[in-house]
Amino acid sequence: MMRKTYDKETNINEMFDYLEYQIKNSGSRRIEDAYYYYNHEHKEMYLSIKGYFAESLNNPEVDAACYIIAIPEILEVIDIFELTFPMEWIKTDGRLSDRFKQLKPRIQYLVLAAAEASNIQFNTQPALSLAMNYWNTEQLKVFWQFTAIRRKNAM
Repeated sequence: MMRKTYDKETNINEMFDYLEYQIKNSGSRRIEDAYYYYNHEHKEMYLSIKGYFAESLNNPEVDAACYIIAIPEILEVIDIFELTFPMEWIKTDGRLSDRFKQLKPRIQYLVLAAAEASNIQFNTQPALSLAMNYWNTEQLKVFWQFTAIRRKNAM
């Protein structure tokens, strides 16, 4: 049986209401406990990486970037101790880095979409439109969560 369109719309509206709640309450202690994570390791690494990039406490752009690089698959290919900004590893000499190329396409497009939100430009079609061919629901939830973190100061 197919779900009715209004059921889907209700679920989507509820999801956006929840994300708006997260943005509005981003200053609350332990709001990170309400975030969506791939798994427990993603959460633990995010909280640790935020501590390393102390600017994340006052800069939602850095905070959101920390959330993305904390994905275990990404952490396997980067060394955060080499970085001054969480997303700088993506490019080397104006080209996509070898570390970036080691990631699966669905994760590559997640990284590219997050980087584009930080005004890192690429000579490709926008990552978000490319990502629609690769993302499953998990990657979409991660991107929605990234957006909520990134927009903390918007409300």
